[in-house]
Amino acid sequence: MPVDNDNFQVKTPREALSLLSQKMFNKYGKEALLEIEDVWYKLGCAVGKKMKKKLPDTNLITVANSFVDGGHKRGAKVDVLELTENKFHLRGYHCAIGLNGKGKKLCWACMGIDRGLFETATENDLEMKIIKTLSDNDEYCEFVIKRLIKKPGD
Repeated sequence: MPVDNDNFQVKTPREALSLLSQKMFNKYGKEALLEIEDVWYKLGCAVGKKMKKKLPDTNLITVANSFVDGGHKRGAKVDVLELTENKFHLRGYHCAIGLNGKGKKLCWACMGIDRGLFETATENDLEMKIIKTLSDNDEYCEFVIKRLIKKPGD
């Protein structure tokens, strides 16, 4: 699926990475997804590391609230559907990196940024599930992040 260069405005480094990711996916297909995800994940880890220094603790509630507050400061409309010590369920209505209609596989790879951010800032292994996504032409994005609870001896 071709990237619409005329309508994608690059104003931030994150948007530039998105455009590069779209172009690489367009050119190389699914073979590029692991590399795309790895770069986004590393960026998320860097952001999570900075975030963690500013927070009073590393629990999921604190990190999720900081994440949502950051989105609100950028003008994002989001709804927190559930927030506990072990689960963060969010719905968003705008893709900040322009993936509308670009496909769920590319969305998953680019969401590496959020997985990296949350894993680093919470110091926990997490599971992320994308329920709906604008990249798949859904009416909104919805995802769940769950903290993986380790059993004794793990």
